[in-house]
Amino acid sequence: MKTLNKIIVAGLTGLMIMAVTLPASASSPIKVAILDSGSNIAYKEGISLIDGTVKDYNGHGSLMAKIIKEINPDAELYVVKVMGENGLAVNEEAVILGIEWAISRDVDVINMSLRLKESERLHQAIKKAYDNGIVIIAAAGNTTTKINTLTTEVAYPAKYDEVIAVGALDRYGKVYDGSIKGEEVNISVKGYFGNKAGTSIASAYATGFAASIISENPDSNVQEIKGFLIQHVKGGE
Repeated sequence: MKTLNKIIVAGLTGLMIMAVTLPASASSPIKVAILDSGSNIAYKEGISLIDGTVKDYNGHGSLMAKIIKEINPDAELYVVKVMGENGLAVNEEAVILGIEWAISRDVDVINMSLRLKESERLHQAIKKAYDNGIVIIAAAGNTTTKINTLTTEVAYPAKYDEVIAVGALDRYGKVYDGSIKGEEVNISVKGYFGNKAGTSIASAYATGFAASIISENPDSNVQEIKGFLIQHVKGGE
């Protein structure tokens, strides 16, 4: 993995993230599940657990899908709609069912950019996905939440040990002012896209790169992928 490691690390932590080119792979496309507000970007399979359509009326899920496909064009997207038009996670049950659905589709990576309360049922679903060899990546959270409250706490599910908690870097490679910080943030990567910024965007970039690492190293297990990212990807200051 040494050559690939150097390419990935440069892309994740450098300012020229869009210039990274990965070698072509003959392996099967990596399956990525996105638990979010749906998607207007093409996907392999999708399900809505809150209404009758996977159509994205918020735009957040579509942005996650766009970034992931930009980093890894060959990734197969499995869209799970668990948020409504307001961009908030509807309920714990929808997220748990979404994780279960992703497991049933044998995905390689799950991406979540949402904030829930700590829950043993949610944690058990996370553990099940992890035990099934799925790399789980989630936004660590922004200091200002979607309901306009201030927080310094890493969001659940990112806070669980099985999950890679992702913080955001700004355009200068420093930790984005609005990003949650601290030891519980496993990695910090590029957190901006156009005029938007935050840990959700960072989690999508990290997800795209994780999918690329798996694609190039199909024999690596979830512990190796997670350990590699945490050990080698440096955050800003």
